[in-house]
Amino acid sequence: MLDFIKKRFVLIVTIVLLLILGTLFLIFDTSLFDNQKTHTFGEALEKQTAKGMLNTKEKDGRFIHASKRDVESSMAVDDRHHNLKHMDISEKVALSKKEINHLLKGKGILEGEGQAFLDAQDKYEVNALYLVSHAQLETGNGESQLAYGLKDGNKRYYNFFGIGAFDENALHHGNSYAKKHNWTSPRKAIMGGAEFVRHHYFENQQLSLYEMRWNPRQPGTHQYASDINWDDNIARYMDRYYQKLGIKKDHIDKDYYKK
Repeated sequence: MLDFIKKRFVLIVTIVLLLILGTLFLIFDTSLFDNQKTHTFGEALEKQTAKGMLNTKEKDGRFIHASKRDVESSMAVDDRHHNLKHMDISEKVALSKKEINHLLKGKGILEGEGQAFLDAQDKYEVNALYLVSHAQLETGNGESQLAYGLKDGNKRYYNFFGIGAFDENALHHGNSYAKKHNWTSPRKAIMGGAEFVRHHYFENQQLSLYEMRWNPRQPGTHQYASDINWDDNIARYMDRYYQKLGIKKDHIDKDYYKK
């Protein structure tokens, strides 16, 4: 009987200790998560629309200034926008070369580059369907002037992700960046683009399209594009491919701002 009581006592103490540890873990984990939220949505909006900030939207084939109301609408985290812009794109997606090449059929300079996108995903851990979608958006489905490369001397330089291609003179700046990094083939441009996204955004904890565009932890700084619809536009391409291939959409997180 005494042994039974001792065993029950030990069991009860163990359970109590586990409950205490579990509670402390939840408190610590929640506190850590909340500490990652640096602004309310309203505060982030004010920083994003402060004097000197560049926010644009496309109209009639050219970019114009986006109003504060435009920015607020695009920044909003709601059901009007694509869920995929809130998905972690730093994770690989299971695809074959054949599947990617099928998606790229008829996409200009991008056609047949499935292996390069897969290699970029494997080496830098950047979602291949994001890379394909981003490249299509920035190159006009593989048909833009910058996509086909700009010749400089005996070499041609390629830039598929709009890197360094500032809106006011995209061709010149985009080509300069490609030349600086020796992107002399479509494959080099794809690999280089994935490396850029990994090092400049994922390693800065900007793991979703929304975070790359709006940077909720540091609003108004370190953002990929000035176009307020940039993240939605890429998400639209991605959504089409995810549905076509029947791939599950994982790790969608919309909890960016303090309440």
